[in-house]
Amino acid sequence: MIKSKRLKNLKLLKQKKLNKLTIEINTLNSEIKKSNTLKKKLEKIKNNSFTEEKYNSSMNIMYKYEFDRKILEQIDVCENRVLFLKKELLRSKNKLGQIISQKKLIEEKINFSFLEELRIKEEKLLSATPNFRKS
Repeated sequence: MIKSKRLKNLKLLKQKKLNKLTIEINTLNSEIKKSNTLKKKLEKIKNNSFTEEKYNSSMNIMYKYEFDRKILEQIDVCENRVLFLKKELLRSKNKLGQIISQKKLIEEKINFSFLEELRIKEEKLLSATPNFRKS
């Protein structure tokens, strides 16, 4: 009886961890999508930023160069963030798989212990009842 209670508590703890990991995975997926859209927007800004004047001053060229450099830095930051988030997502998915397999094992143990307890109770009941005699 105590073993089955412990297993049920362990199953609840695994379910709690499973819920936390699913929330974490969903959050990581949404962050990856946000970073990818931000990267696309930055690339559009970079591609659309050019000076149309026929004769550019050195200051305009310098400002454009600085602007492009900052945009490229932000694009690199977005790419690095996406790589990091993908690694974290993979780690979370592996952890989720482990917890799911552990939870299944616990459920099997609960079912086995329940059947074992039921068998023991039936044996006690059969041994406690007297045999009927035919008269």
